[in-house]
Amino acid sequence: MNNFNTAFEFSMEKEGYESNDPDDAGGHTRFGISKKYHPKMWENGPPSWEQAREFYRAEFWNRCRCPELPSGVDIAVFDAAIPSGTDDAARWLQAALKVKVDGVIGSKTLLAASKVRPEPIIRAITISRQQHYATLKMYKKYGDGWFGRALDCYSLAMATVEGGANVCK
Repeated sequence: MNNFNTAFEFSMEKEGYESNDPDDAGGHTRFGISKKYHPKMWENGPPSWEQAREFYRAEFWNRCRCPELPSGVDIAVFDAAIPSGTDDAARWLQAALKVKVDGVIGSKTLLAASKVRPEPIIRAITISRQQHYATLKMYKKYGDGWFGRALDCYSLAMATVEGGANVCK
């Protein structure tokens, strides 16, 4: 199952259309793509929806090897990577799988992911996200939104587990 469109649309809903929050280190963003950190995406003006889709497919979905992860785990890893980076998302996945934690999703991580039920992995990634957010300097301002996003992602990921997982498990 290819969950890219589902994951992308969910994440873009959470990222929002455009922002220029003075407290956000990324500064001016469109679809969560920061002008400061991704200037090439802004060379010809703000990125379009299609440019954003291809950016997220290449920089997050493919880099995290989401097409090779079980359904549901792919969404949890993808959305975790967007605000926290692909290395953190990979480390959270690896910790959940109890494999070597090196921040790179390679063949051993993929093999381990293919051999376990996705539900506990999705749960562990969500908990890791929330634990990480609680340590951040801007937690007081953004924490409720970050926690809400992680929980909404958890619900979506659990609902897309092949075989129709029960979200309350």
